[in-house]
Amino acid sequence: MFTRYNTMISLYTIVSLFVCFYHPTSALSCYDCVSTFPGNNVCLPACSQTNQSDSTCLLVRNIPLEDNFIGSVRAGHISSEPIISDAAEKYFIYGEEAVYQNPSVAVNWDWEYGPITYGCDTPGCNDPQNVNRLPNALNARIPNETLSRLLTGDLDSSCYVCNICLDEDATMTDISDCGFTACPQHSCNFVAVRSSTMGASQCDGGWHFTSGCILSKEPAQVDMNIMYYIGSKTTILYQMEATCLSDNCNNFTTFKQLKDAITVDPDLTCLPDPGSTSTPSSSTTTSGGPTSSTTTRSSTSASSGTTTTNGGTSSTTRATSTMTATTTSSGEQMFMNMKMFTLILLSFYIIKF
Repeated sequence: MFTRYNTMISLYTIVSLFVCFYHPTSALSCYDCVSTFPGNNVCLPACSQTNQSDSTCLLVRNIPLEDNFIGSVRAGHISSEPIISDAAEKYFIYGEEAVYQNPSVAVNWDWEYGPITYGCDTPGCNDPQNVNRLPNALNARIPNETLSRLLTGDLDSSCYVCNICLDEDATMTDISDCGFTACPQHSCNFVAVRSSTMGASQCDGGWHFTSGCILSKEPAQVDMNIMYYIGSKTTILYQMEATCLSDNCNNFTTFKQLKDAITVDPDLTCLPDPGSTSTPSSSTTTSGGPTSSTTTRSSTSASSGTTTTNGGTSSTTRATSTMTATTTSSGEQMFMNMKMFTLILLSFYIIKF
């Protein structure tokens, strides 16, 4: 028979084992599915929910205006998007936008937008039924005067050739480690990618900057991938690619001035409440796939499912589908159950002996 001392020792051991083995996990349930369709004939996918720990739900929309391009709607977890998997906040809009010099003097600079991604962190908040409530774009802008000053001119001689790391604020001005290449009557370009622990470019949290000559005469333009954190109203540039038309214009200073001049003004009026969830009715299993990424030249408008262009309007069709959910546990929870079972066996062993 156990004495009181032995009983206390046994209880202490059981509690210690419980504290050692028990680590609660937070699994987020997100819709996980994909559909593709021609042009802007939106077709929503039948969808299931899957659980992942420490995740963020994503809803991605890519709707081109031209029928010969493939559009897509995709829902899933942030782990499927390595570029933004290190997002500092859970509630955001991520978009691809660009500006190019139009040959028409009256138009001068045209803005275009591509896929838009919505991030949220409440169960089922990425319901594909809400795809038409996402903003059309982040409405990024750089002043025309800045674009003309930095990107236009006459390319008579050369471009910089760089492959170097810059600090986070791109304050470096010493470009002596870069070379030159002859590029008369062509175009210079540069690509700056924000360093990420998940990506190939490791620059200690700064920028991986590469530049060179394009062996053709391309219009001056800037392509950007931008993150907008809704809660803090913070804008983060993830990547910039620029083409410019003057001698050695593809330098660090050009990048920094363009980066610092970016502003965004997304229309979030129709954005779903991140605290709302959908109520599924049954369980199904679906499989996902990759999405296409096509940038279309158009101007932005309100998030009503209609995109306005210089040639008129193009309405998106709101197709319907049955949204379903699964109730299976995550792999982390299964591992937790195994640890708890081991704890129980150890407890019986201690009590017995």
